Amino acid sequence: MNAQEVINKDWLATMSATKKDFLIKLFNVFLRDEPARVHKIRAALESEEMDELKYLAHSLKGAAATMGADRVREACLRLEYSARDGNREESMQNLLLLEDEMKQVYDFMSKYVN
Repeated sequence: MNAQEVINKDWLATMSATKKDFLIKLFNVFLRDEPARVHKIRAALESEEMDELKYLAHSLKGAAATMGADRVREACLRLEYSARDGNREESMQNLLLLEDEMKQVYDFMSKYVN
């Protein structure tokens, strides 16, 4: 998984070449909205609401896939599965991974739009 780019380079190249203004809008919306979702994911885990955690991880997985954020998508998938299985300890490890991957995506997107 570490060999993957923060944002899929092929996806990014296509979007940059054909829809750069739209891409910047997508990144800005992601930067505006997704930190709140990550906060909700952490809150769901801390309150042991595993069904809510699974739902939130699943929805962020879709948003990440749309953005070419393959490592975030993978981290969401792991979190979704550990939440489904009711494994709080594994879910916490997966959340920490997700938060790290999201920070890298936020940094990448912020640099790209500026």
